[in-house]
Amino acid sequence: MAVKFASTVRDVMSFARPFISYQLRGRITPVLAGFKITNRCNLRCTHCPYWKRVGPEPDFVSAVQTMKRLRAMGVRILILEGGEPLLWSDGMITIRDLIHQAGRLFESVCMTTNGILPWGDLPLDRVWVSLEGPQPVNDKIRGTGTFERVWENLSVEGKGRAFISTTISKENAESVPELIRMLKGRVAGMTVQFYYPYGGLPDSRFISVEERAPILDEIMRLKSAGFPVANSFLSLEDMKKSRWTCEDRLLANAEPDGTILHGCYLKNRGKSDCSLCGFTAHNEMSLAFAGRAESILAGMRIFFSSP
Repeated sequence: MAVKFASTVRDVMSFARPFISYQLRGRITPVLAGFKITNRCNLRCTHCPYWKRVGPEPDFVSAVQTMKRLRAMGVRILILEGGEPLLWSDGMITIRDLIHQAGRLFESVCMTTNGILPWGDLPLDRVWVSLEGPQPVNDKIRGTGTFERVWENLSVEGKGRAFISTTISKENAESVPELIRMLKGRVAGMTVQFYYPYGGLPDSRFISVEERAPILDEIMRLKSAGFPVANSFLSLEDMKKSRWTCEDRLLANAEPDGTILHGCYLKNRGKSDCSLCGFTAHNEMSLAFAGRAESILAGMRIFFSSP
């Protein structure tokens, strides 16, 4: 009981840190960082720009140095991203070794993965596995056979730490409710976001704010019915707006070459137009910073709560 209480206090302080920093220093420091350790990927998803990018990726020493710099900035939650981060290695050094080092620096270490490769034995606090819909829809976006492989890995790897991450676009919007129903009892939760056109202009996959409203209403209805949607009602409702208050200074982003940028996820990655934004994680963090209890609790459950 004492250990659990101490862990809870630590987690609360990790989330409270940007509030305290702002009150004491008048500045917002990042609490969460995504570290793209590679752009290489074993899939060619239609909505993702990163597998198309080339460039160096860090060796082990450089990657650890980048993580230490993120920690020095104030980061408490690290998400290892790609490309496909499970492809990263440095000779005989594997992603497991990098995760082990990250665990010494951050209160919560997470990863996003397309779910094709196994992840269950890695010492991660959370894993986001990408699925875009039931088998026909997912495989059209991510490649033939990907749904079956991910579904099998979800069963083998266990549901305790696994969250599904779904990017909603015109390619899969109609099928998202069916996917949510399929996931009940299979994963710890599901988070959704809306496709962002990295070119900075709406394209054939983009869903306008007006078109988002009925999709979000149905997702909230399913959440009310007990299906595993992890986004808070508050955030889902807020995403109906064309613009919402964004404290992007709560975020930092590291590139494979070690470049670190404080702020919006799109810095150095694409043209930024706030009216097109569908990054619900940014929205949830901003609401939490504003003191909204529902978003604070959602963040605690997503990043820290025991399975």
